[in-house]
Amino acid sequence: MEELQALLDTAALSVFYDPLNHWLYVEWKGIHTEESAQSGGTQILRCLQQCPCDKVLSDNTQVTSNWEKAAQWVGEYYYEQLAQRGVQYVAWVYPAHWAVRNSMDTAMKFITRPQVVTFDDLASAYSWLQQIG
Repeated sequence: MEELQALLDTAALSVFYDPLNHWLYVEWKGIHTEESAQSGGTQILRCLQQCPCDKVLSDNTQVTSNWEKAAQWVGEYYYEQLAQRGVQYVAWVYPAHWAVRNSMDTAMKFITRPQVVTFDDLASAYSWLQQIG
C-alpha cells in the first residue's frame, strides 16, 4: 500500500497526495481567520500544481474557529480556482464544533463548481470520493 506523500505540513494546514486514490488530502487544523483561510487556499493551489488531480478530500474536523469573513472568497474564488486546475469533485468534511459549521455553509452558497458535497464524518467523505467520477 502506497503511503500519503506530504506536500505541506504546518500547524494549521497539512496537504498530502494520496497516490492510491489519486487525490489531495487536505487537513485544516485549529484556529483560522480570513487571512489564514486565504493563505491556506493559495498554498493548496500550489500543491495542486505539483500533483494535479481531479479530486480533493478536505478535512475540517479539527478546525476550531469560525472563518465567516473568508467564506465568500472561499466559495467564489478558491473553489473556482480548484475547478480551473482540473478539480471536479470535493468531499468537504464538517468540523466537530457545530458553531463553526456556519462558515462552510456560507461558503457553499457561493460555489458554482466543482461539485462539492459536505459530510459529517471523514469515512463517508472518503467512500463517496472513491465512488464518484
